[in-house]
Amino acid sequence: MEAVNTSHVLPLRKPIIDVNSYHAFSQAIVLTDEALSLPWLFSHYIHLFGVPEFDKGNFIHFASSSFFHELPYTFVSKLHTDQLRSWFDDPLSFFIDCLHKNQYLAIALDEYYIPGTSSYQTKQQVHHLLIHGVDVSQQLFYVAGYFSHPPVYDSGRPVSFDLLRESLRHAGPIRQRISQTLEIIEYPYRDLSTQAFELDVHFIARSLEEHLLSKPLTEKNPKRIHFWFGLRVYDLLEQFLERELESEQPLIHMKALQTLVNHKQWMNKRIEYLHAHKLISDNGLLAMGQDVLKQTVILHQWCVKQRVRRDPSNIVNAIRCTQQLKRSEALFLEKCLDQLAIP
Repeated sequence: MEAVNTSHVLPLRKPIIDVNSYHAFSQAIVLTDEALSLPWLFSHYIHLFGVPEFDKGNFIHFASSSFFHELPYTFVSKLHTDQLRSWFDDPLSFFIDCLHKNQYLAIALDEYYIPGTSSYQTKQQVHHLLIHGVDVSQQLFYVAGYFSHPPVYDSGRPVSFDLLRESLRHAGPIRQRISQTLEIIEYPYRDLSTQAFELDVHFIARSLEEHLLSKPLTEKNPKRIHFWFGLRVYDLLEQFLERELESEQPLIHMKALQTLVNHKQWMNKRIEYLHAHKLISDNGLLAMGQDVLKQTVILHQWCVKQRVRRDPSNIVNAIRCTQQLKRSEALFLEKCLDQLAIP
């Protein structure tokens, strides 16, 4: 490792979609260059799907992937954590070299050793973090991840070399392949084969229609053919709420509701972007989008309230909100399709 005496912190932006680490980390990186990323981002994160009979309650997800290697203008190198430990006497020196080459590092670490996380000094919990900076003189790395309780996305959190070394040493083994990998991300990356991504209004219209009509996407994984796509996720949510009412105990993970909130936040950002580029007319569309977001936030709040103080009326109100939200979003999507300026 070359001698380094200065700090080097790679930029990150605040993500809109922050329901899990991969969505948040991907957006935080690519939004540092909006001219390159927004056409791709607004062409995705349109469709949702739900997983029936999922026992952990986190059953609503974006159909769009946020894997780093699928993002535009990125170059991703991967290294198995076993290789990382065996090839480098001190992996932290390798991390420092990567950061000074403007490479972000995504890796699963034991949050027992990460200050500010809900697991710090309380329990072993392996979770993804994004290392995006270093200050060698202070012996600190800077990481993005989920901090506080309940966990909230944040970046620029300092972690000492010693603690990060311990968090790496105790992170594993993990069954998930993605959690056994160090990903080294370069962005923006261009070479002779790099193709510019342009906003495709036809693709957006098709995705909006699929979401409206609850059409499944082309699915390569046969295990997913029974998933509930598009607006049908609200029917599934209603079923989960009814089950929670009958069981008198929490069944729905709040990430499912946060996915819905993120979906509406990004939906409104998309409409604002399309309107600014004269690709969609307003005629009340922006106000409709804000109303759909407001209804989603209210639904989220009823579910939060139920976890603070259990009362069957909270679930009853959440079910009513779910039914109304499905109707309102359907009207909004129909108007979007009517107003889109498709050449």
